[in-house]
Amino acid sequence: MRSGETSSTRPTRWAVGLLAACSLVLSACSPFVELQPLGSELDLRPPVATSVMVDAEGNQLAELHGEQDRDPVALEQIPQVVRDAVIAVEDARFYEHVGVDARAIARALVVNTIEREILQGGSTITQQLVKNAITGDDQTVDRKLAEASLAIQLEADLTKDEILEAYLNTVYFGNGSYGIGAAARRYFGIDVSQLDLHQAALLAGMLRAPANFDPYDRPAQARGRRDLVLDLMSEQSLITEAEQEAAISQGLGVQPLPPDIDWVHPYAVDHALEELQRNPVFHVLGATASERAERLFGGGLRIQTTIQPQAQLAAQQAIDAILIAPASDPRAALVAVEPATGAITALVGGEDYTDPLDPVARFNLATDGRRQPGSSFKPVVLAAALEAGWSLDDVIPSPAQVSVPLAPGLPDWNVGNAGGQGYGELTLRTATALSVNTAFANLINDVGAEAVVDMAGRLGITSDLRPLQSIALGAQEVSPLEMATVTATIAAGGVRRDPGIIQSITDRDGVVIWERPVDDGEQVIDPEIAQAITLAMVEVVRSGTGVGADLGRPTAGKTGTSQDNADAWFTGFTPDLATAVWIGYPEGRVAMVPPRTRVIVQGGGWPAEVFARFGVQALADQVATPFANVDGELITVTVDLTRDCLPNPFTPRSVIGERGYVVGSEPTEVCAEPSGPPTVDVPVVEGLSADQARQALNEAGFTVFEKPQFDTSRPPGVVIAQSPSPGADQVLAETGFNATITISSADRTGTIVPDLLGRSIAVARETLEEQGFNVSVRLECPDGSIDCVGAAQSPGVVWQQSPEATQRVPVFSEVTLFAYPG
Repeated sequence: MRSGETSSTRPTRWAVGLLAACSLVLSACSPFVELQPLGSELDLRPPVATSVMVDAEGNQLAELHGEQDRDPVALEQIPQVVRDAVIAVEDARFYEHVGVDARAIARALVVNTIEREILQGGSTITQQLVKNAITGDDQTVDRKLAEASLAIQLEADLTKDEILEAYLNTVYFGNGSYGIGAAARRYFGIDVSQLDLHQAALLAGMLRAPANFDPYDRPAQARGRRDLVLDLMSEQSLITEAEQEAAISQGLGVQPLPPDIDWVHPYAVDHALEELQRNPVFHVLGATASERAERLFGGGLRIQTTIQPQAQLAAQQAIDAILIAPASDPRAALVAVEPATGAITALVGGEDYTDPLDPVARFNLATDGRRQPGSSFKPVVLAAALEAGWSLDDVIPSPAQVSVPLAPGLPDWNVGNAGGQGYGELTLRTATALSVNTAFANLINDVGAEAVVDMAGRLGITSDLRPLQSIALGAQEVSPLEMATVTATIAAGGVRRDPGIIQSITDRDGVVIWERPVDDGEQVIDPEIAQAITLAMVEVVRSGTGVGADLGRPTAGKTGTSQDNADAWFTGFTPDLATAVWIGYPEGRVAMVPPRTRVIVQGGGWPAEVFARFGVQALADQVATPFANVDGELITVTVDLTRDCLPNPFTPRSVIGERGYVVGSEPTEVCAEPSGPPTVDVPVVEGLSADQARQALNEAGFTVFEKPQFDTSRPPGVVIAQSPSPGADQVLAETGFNATITISSADRTGTIVPDLLGRSIAVARETLEEQGFNVSVRLECPDGSIDCVGAAQSPGVVWQQSPEATQRVPVFSEVTLFAYPG
């Protein structure tokens, strides 16, 4: 007995099943639809009309048409193994019933009722033929009664073999293939007469739901279904055990789909077809995926999508501008969603959908590709923390490394920051902007992984996530479509709208049979929380890891790079558009570092640049709008980014920056720390190139000034001196965070010495150094003494220079200034 089943419930289910079965049988004796006399002119195949898919502006994206044989394949041309496979899985009592199989209906009802899902069907092959050719597939009692009545009449007028032949010549096998002849050519490139056992079982298994058991899109499901057919054939003694084992050992053996698909933006079309066939919201097309597919590829429909041509073109061009070497570069996926409606406006899911040599050409990376999002997942963790009572200005320990205790008996979770850098304590706002791993490891340890998983589901993640601490750093796999949904939910003030790509469906008579409803969405997080997340993500683009994604309009975003640089992400939004960009290798986790890639690929690099290129072009015709704020307008304030207070005279320039606040919440107090001149470790840059030295000093917080000097002992462009000198824990009370590097130069071109007589030493020195001269100063009187008694003089004023003014001397020459002492 199954779990939850009692002895009192089983008889009831049997009674329901038998009653339903009897009602169908009795319906054959009631008034019924009369089958027209059969003749050679009768065509039992459904009329086929091409369907058209268009974008939001009516531009054609694809024609959807099926291949249908107009010269039926005679039953004697169809191998017996094909007939046996179809009968075994679709209608085992085909040669015994009279068109309606009461026993099969009762059995199916009982099994489906117990399991609470459709596992078995009760329709016979004859009923399916009637449905395909005459009655259609409306899910009404009248239609089902008519189907049963006509099936019984058909059995009286045709032989079983004639019915089976008609069925095999009209039934849909997926991928635009109507009839067994078309299916043999489509999937195996052979004539129907050449089909063997494992091929026959694969095709027979697809009949129930071609989209669900598509060997191209779902090979594992297709293989499992094929093997089920072989089991049934063995149980019904249609094949031997040895034949079954031999067939199971075979691969699917399908040939690549021919590159004859002339679709515009094929990955968007692919996703639209996937939704139409599998999403139950489109039940108007049929109750099953198979019925919907038949309607799509032969029903003369007009399907309007939400794809915006300008955005779609911008997406493809942005990717093509970055990934310029298709043979070696990784692939990219991009999904863009309107936060206010949930409409998908752009979708790119791969490189070349029609490439017959690419085994993953038709794998839609945007919707079906699932990879680790890395730090682009941190806004989800931040949302859970804010809901738990944290604020953006709360501080959290952010050392270089942290060990987080896990469950008893498990080793600690060791987390380190990129580059091994420690930050002491940071606000959540800054930890998000700088993408500090140790801060988020500590954060999830406080908030709890279960809360983060719950938050992810509410924001739009549909993949199964496990409540593990590592989820804080995006260590579980999600799709670009899911990340775009999360981003759109935040952009919409915490209102989640399920993303959709279909706008409307019109039948062949011009009647709109489905239209995308206005989606008010579901408020899944408080607007104040969504606003706080937006502010933190604005900082990412303004001064954090995502500066390369700035669109020149209000922009928020988050970078993400998985371990070993195998996946790189950027998710970002404006008030009008939310976008997720993924870059990686579709065949698996491959490190995107030289020499495999031209550069080290990280979220703030190529993905951010794709986002920026896409956003600028996609939104070119839209007026920039500010982010909507619950509590008021934004104000920009210059603050100490590490302390969220106003900088004092000793605040290092490296931590001073602009930050957005809601008016009234901005800091007004001056920082108490540091209370004196800060100390700094001055890096050694002598011997480095000017670019390397500048980068090292900038990272240490210095503003860099450069001074050229002629030097034949070093190559041009090499640092030959630095100030301040290198060393640890130096107090820079006088120079502050200013550094000067002297760069070697091979330029011997002469220059004119300026006239500096009568100027102060400070002005004269500055003038000379700006022109590249080296300066020395001598404080003495014209007579050589240091006491110019009786002479008309001003202390510190130049009274002589060498070389004299107007002389042409080599660049970087030394000029000596003689000035009055005092």
